[in-house]
Amino acid sequence: MSGGDDLESDDEYLNQSWHKNEPVEVAVDDSLERDEKNSKRRSGTDSNELNDEDATSSRTKKRKKNPRGLLLEAGRDVADSGPEVQSTFLWTAFVHALKLKGEEIDSPQFRPNNFAQPVKCNEGYKIDNSMAKYLKSGVLSSFKRLKKWKTEKSPMVIIVCISALRAVEILKDISSLNIRAAKLFAKHMNLSDQVSMLKSNSYPIAVGTPNRLLKLFDTTEEGGSDGGALSLDHTELIIIDCFEDKKKFTVCTMNDTAPDLMKFILDAVVPQMKKRDNIKFGMF
Repeated sequence: MSGGDDLESDDEYLNQSWHKNEPVEVAVDDSLERDEKNSKRRSGTDSNELNDEDATSSRTKKRKKNPRGLLLEAGRDVADSGPEVQSTFLWTAFVHALKLKGEEIDSPQFRPNNFAQPVKCNEGYKIDNSMAKYLKSGVLSSFKRLKKWKTEKSPMVIIVCISALRAVEILKDISSLNIRAAKLFAKHMNLSDQVSMLKSNSYPIAVGTPNRLLKLFDTTEEGGSDGGALSLDHTELIIIDCFEDKKKFTVCTMNDTAPDLMKFILDAVVPQMKKRDNIKFGMF
């Protein structure tokens, strides 16, 4: 399986090497625990029982320091959290994945104001896990502009999914909007066809997988010299679809997708964030 473009397979879970063996510092206040142990010793509690508790406590602390477990746990329900939690989670996953790939990170830390939030949800508007409703919830600067988008190579919205199968589901969901959407994953079209498609058409929305998005950003049409086939020069919203697969991985935590996603953010999104403040992340 390559870059999250194929349908789901158990093979993708066998090597989660991108997020192992990297220490994560966790502050633990164990003063109460020490007081409790001292009290038990004074009261004559069996030493074997205390040793068992020490071993259990040690294993618990080790689990808390496991970066894989921390990221997986933090990534669950992050789409329903506020911008502070979302910015912290994405930055942590971003730095962790890129450091393990040996990438240099020249980026300011993600801030809460880099994350778009649904406005209508505060007014009783229910998204109900619908991308179509999410796009109409106030995360965009203007939904009317989305419908009238005419910029080639640079969709107003890019939705990043964990797999081609999930991307197809999202496309079906947003079909009710009657807005043209580019299919930027490997299931339906080869890379060269997608390069030509982006050059000659305008798409308000693009739905893709990290590996294919990264390739399109890096690939030019034959004989072309004006940057990659996919541009983010005018893109305003990068939606990270936080759908959990059967193993509870998301596009931010799966070994098959996370490194490419973070590389795409580093190469394509961060340079735009340095130039302008109207490009945002959305966590769906």
